[in-house]
Amino acid sequence: MPDTALPASCTSLRINLIGLASLIVALLWLRATDSLSPLQTSLVALCAYAVPIMVLELSFLKTWQRKSTGLAFTQPAAWNLPRVAIRLLGYYATLGCVACFYLLFPAYSFSPDALYAPYWQLLQQVWPWLILLAVPYFMLLDRYLREPRDACWQVGMLLTGRSGEVRLQVVIQHFLGWLVKAFFLALMYSYLAGDVTYFTSVSFEVVFRDFQSSYDFLWRSLFMLDVILSAAGYILTLRILDAHMRSVEPTVTGWLAALVCYAPFWAIVYRELLNYDADGFTWGVWLADHPQLYAAWGSVILLLVVIYVLSTLAFGLRFSNLTHRGIITNGPYRYCKHPAYVSKNISWWLISIPFIPTGSNIEVMLHCMMLLVINLIYFIRARTEERHLSRDPVYVQYALAMNRRSVFRWLTVPFPFLEYRPLAARDSLAMPRVDYG
Repeated sequence: MPDTALPASCTSLRINLIGLASLIVALLWLRATDSLSPLQTSLVALCAYAVPIMVLELSFLKTWQRKSTGLAFTQPAAWNLPRVAIRLLGYYATLGCVACFYLLFPAYSFSPDALYAPYWQLLQQVWPWLILLAVPYFMLLDRYLREPRDACWQVGMLLTGRSGEVRLQVVIQHFLGWLVKAFFLALMYSYLAGDVTYFTSVSFEVVFRDFQSSYDFLWRSLFMLDVILSAAGYILTLRILDAHMRSVEPTVTGWLAALVCYAPFWAIVYRELLNYDADGFTWGVWLADHPQLYAAWGSVILLLVVIYVLSTLAFGLRFSNLTHRGIITNGPYRYCKHPAYVSKNISWWLISIPFIPTGSNIEVMLHCMMLLVINLIYFIRARTEERHLSRDPVYVQYALAMNRRSVFRWLTVPFPFLEYRPLAARDSLAMPRVDYG
């Protein structure tokens, strides 16, 4: 009989729920005060979620003692100042590459009205600290890292012309990891700033006057929580929390499937290719004259969004697209491998209702096919993530157990390709796993 026991999760759902409760209390407090700037309000929200989790994980999970951190606090090494200098050079060069990335693409406009304006305000405040605090940070890491010749050191060695000890794959993974952080943190924080401003300023009397207003408020509030949890994950890629990036998705397919789902790429794909609800006939229009059905249908959609947010919450401070930062087996991941993707895709069918005829049968089929293509994109994302994570034996154990435990295990009977097969997943990737700071 195959083993159906789940391996331990790298996070604690109870601790993450405490962080979420702290965040909600902070958001309600922020509604009662108007003495903070939008930047300060966003930072309070982030800290309210992240700080309790950090303290509790360090105190009770003792993440700093995990072997996977690469840290050895019981056997500190002597400081090697030339090595620290090389690592600092690699780190500063990496920050320079991130700055060039932002300057290169017009989407990252510095206009006050642009999408990323809140992110630029944040960077104006924190970039000096990124420069200054790197010195003591890298000095400490040099003492306690089991392998201090990490990716930053190798980038520094490459810049000084000493490439003999440089592993190109480590350097590539390093820059891919920073590309993930640069792309997604800018997006998530910019969404976060707008959503927190909305939440702290909207009138509760207005949003709870009827179900439609409540639905709109809860929809945006739930996604506000999601981007706060996500942004915290992209910021706190720290080894002492065992939240560092162990490896980054190495395939072009995986990157394309992920990036196409986010701005600015999603706007282009949706507008030009896959506009499956172009006629504007959504569930709200369909059920406008049936208030009880309207409330029931909307509640199901909100429940699916709650599952989506809980899936992000399960990661704690480790959420990040395209990376491996530890295996999650708690929360919604106890019941299926990809709860966020499943709940999100089902909700789109309930929102856009492309199967409800509004014109010709050809239009109905076309809209359904467009949404099925989007579902296929997320299926590809799920498969590339599985192949990436299959380098970790903990994930292999988890996925094999889910073949027997998942609430969707019955689908493997008519569709056997949905069953997880670890050898096929691992063999499809050529790049070995790389741990880096």
